[in-house]
Amino acid sequence: MILADKIVELRKKNNWSQEELAGKINVSRQAISKWESAQSTPDLDRIIKMSEIFGVSTDYLLKDDIEMDSADIHTEGEGISLRRLSMEEANNFIDIEKRSSKPVAFGVLLCVVAVIPLILAEDWTGFYYKDAITTIISIVMVASAVAIFILDGLKLKEYEWIEKEPFETAYGVDGMVKEKIKNFMPQFTFNIVIGVVLCILSISMFVASDFLPKVMNITENGVISIGFFMIAVAVYMMVKVGIIKSSYNKILQQGEFTIEAKENIDRNNSFMTIYWLIVIAIFLFYSLYTNDWGRSWVIWPVAGVISAVLHIFLSSFHKSK
Repeated sequence: MILADKIVELRKKNNWSQEELAGKINVSRQAISKWESAQSTPDLDRIIKMSEIFGVSTDYLLKDDIEMDSADIHTEGEGISLRRLSMEEANNFIDIEKRSSKPVAFGVLLCVVAVIPLILAEDWTGFYYKDAITTIISIVMVASAVAIFILDGLKLKEYEWIEKEPFETAYGVDGMVKEKIKNFMPQFTFNIVIGVVLCILSISMFVASDFLPKVMNITENGVISIGFFMIAVAVYMMVKVGIIKSSYNKILQQGEFTIEAKENIDRNNSFMTIYWLIVIAIFLFYSLYTNDWGRSWVIWPVAGVISAVLHIFLSSFHKSK
């Protein structure tokens, strides 16, 4: 391992930014950046200083053939040594997330389409047990989705620390993940664009539910059901690629998974879980009480916007504290 890589590795082990390391050595952040990218080499005085603050020998820094086990490197900051994510662990984690993306996205789709049997039940005139049967079908759909979510969670149990704990990556992991992101972005963009278009088109179906049945051989509830199915497909596409993209962000500790964000992730998740449970309860209560499925869908986009605002507020609140 060359000097540049060793500086990056040791800095990350101590959970320091380039600015923080620069301040300890009395150089500019640009100097650290150049050392880490092998554009320049620190002089002997700086190397000696780094050996002192990193707790390693100058031989380790200067000689490329000398490697050191992570247990032999001392880190600053309350004596805590960060856990290291190996290349094998990173690849296994990404593979599991990829395999889980489709079933989890399908589980979310089931949650959305679970409302369709309840809507179509109104058209089943003369069928005495229609309410009971459609309710059972919807419950089975939601229960199946929950089972998928639980099984997926069990698969990722051993990698929970990647999402919740600060860690460092082994040499080459960051580069590997960035390359995967580069190759994945066209697929990600395509799915997001199609998903957004389907969501917009679904709104037209809800609007058309007032007049479309008059020009086509379809009921108003049938039109509304098509709108919900379009939303379900859109959500499936966006959730599927979102899970994969999220796995990359977790390894790189960026986006919603920065070290600072991880400190509050449990509290934020608990709050948002309660929030969405309340939204679901409001949607079902209003829809079943008024039987106005043609308008109750508005609850979901409004709840989505409020969710984004709450997420921003919580992040800002924790940062201010």
